[in-house]
Amino acid sequence: MKKIDSKKFKSIIIKSFELLNEKRDVVDSLNVFPVPDGDTGTNMTMTMKSGVEKVKQIESESCYDIAKALSQGTLMGARGNSGVILSQLCRGMSKSLKGKDIIDGQSIKEIFSTANKTAYKAVMKPTEGTILTVSRLMAEEAENSFENNIDIDKYLYKIIAAGHKALLDTPNLLPVLKEAKVVDSGGQGLMFLLEGALKALNGEINIETDLSEVEIEDLPSKEFNVNLTISIGEDEKNDLIEKIDEVSTSLTNDFDNGILNLSFDCDSIKDLIEIVSDFGQVLKMDVENTDPEVINNVKLNKKPSKKYGFIAVSRGEGYDKVFESLNIDRIISGGQTMNPSTEDIYKAIEKVDSENIIIFPNNKNIIMSAKQACDLSDKTCRVVETRSIPESFSALLSFDEDESLEDNMENFNDAIEDVRVLEVTIAVRDTNVNNVAIKKDEYIGIVDNNIVTSKSSIEKTAKDTLLKAVDDDTSLITIYYGEDISDRDAKKLQKFAQKKFKDSDVELIYGGQPLYYYTITLE
Repeated sequence: MKKIDSKKFKSIIIKSFELLNEKRDVVDSLNVFPVPDGDTGTNMTMTMKSGVEKVKQIESESCYDIAKALSQGTLMGARGNSGVILSQLCRGMSKSLKGKDIIDGQSIKEIFSTANKTAYKAVMKPTEGTILTVSRLMAEEAENSFENNIDIDKYLYKIIAAGHKALLDTPNLLPVLKEAKVVDSGGQGLMFLLEGALKALNGEINIETDLSEVEIEDLPSKEFNVNLTISIGEDEKNDLIEKIDEVSTSLTNDFDNGILNLSFDCDSIKDLIEIVSDFGQVLKMDVENTDPEVINNVKLNKKPSKKYGFIAVSRGEGYDKVFESLNIDRIISGGQTMNPSTEDIYKAIEKVDSENIIIFPNNKNIIMSAKQACDLSDKTCRVVETRSIPESFSALLSFDEDESLEDNMENFNDAIEDVRVLEVTIAVRDTNVNNVAIKKDEYIGIVDNNIVTSKSSIEKTAKDTLLKAVDDDTSLITIYYGEDISDRDAKKLQKFAQKKFKDSDVELIYGGQPLYYYTITLE
């Protein structure tokens, strides 16, 4: 094959996504930590889903138009670090295909080269032994193997073979991968995408059938956000919920004593009113237009209502309440294994009416998405690189309304540096990390992202983690307990800490976080 037309290119994108989706759990399982944060495959799949959703809407004979749609979709839908890097690879491909209706051998060489350069530029401190390494070595192979009038099938096979070789070598470049006896998860996800592309290239695919068979989750792209309170009988409420669910996304509901509270996104207020008019008595309805284009078109030339606004990613009922007490403007639901997309964060930015907007991502895998959202916004926006929710609490306590943005950012970063974070969670695989032998379903203690202990019970693990981390400089210990920990057990751990570390104050707060039984800060 010498050329790829738009129809074939579309099928390649679909098949790539299809194979990645099929292998998502495999990619998730390769995350090097033996903790329940294996979400690389999920993040890459969700990112690619957003791109495919855009591609579905394109009727064009231009490969550039299709690549541009893919780039736009993955850019806004990017989740986690792996998703952001994937979106940048797609962005680079789009740049290389500008003005091109077909893809030939020369185009493929340019795709791999530009995609690789774009992805590397997006990462401030690129780490070798990751998806970036796999991308770079494939770009080098594309350059070295290129010949005029080269057969695309054979050309891509050589490039992908070089990618596989690079992937297998990632443990030799990153000691943590070698220790866990795995290859890089992001690199593996990229290889599944390219294997899918090769399969599509060598087979005929019914585009319409493939598109309809692929399950694409609804994205938060509805035009209106609605909060509805209605007085309704128990017998009718399920019928109403069912009807609204048909025309909406992100539907949540709460029913108590004849009052139904609904929150959802929808495209048509007229359709909504027609549905609601057949049920109960509307007590309250708040409607907000969330379409960024509409918002930008109707912006008033007025000063923002305040100097500073804050956005935080949170996961846990207790954490949400703390953020509310600290006057956070927007709370985005997310966290480990549930990373919000670039679009989720971008929309939150657009809703905050302030001169300066500060984002606390509270997870290492959300930092890049937050920065990408800031880059997309016209507003003055900064990201505090918090890797846990308690870090953002410490940062916020250092905030001074009268200080400049840059001075506050410096204060935030200083506050974070003074905080040590301890976590207790469960291991999802047998392994050996940092000379700690870990068995599946045992409980592990983590100090500043390093595993320090593994025990058979949550209590023993939490105590041992504290003993290994608390030192003479520790003046305050704050224990945030998760949704699976009882008040009684949490208080027992607090009493242990008070007795053992008499020179430190020990506070106990309900975080309500999933997966992590305890998150503890030392200051």
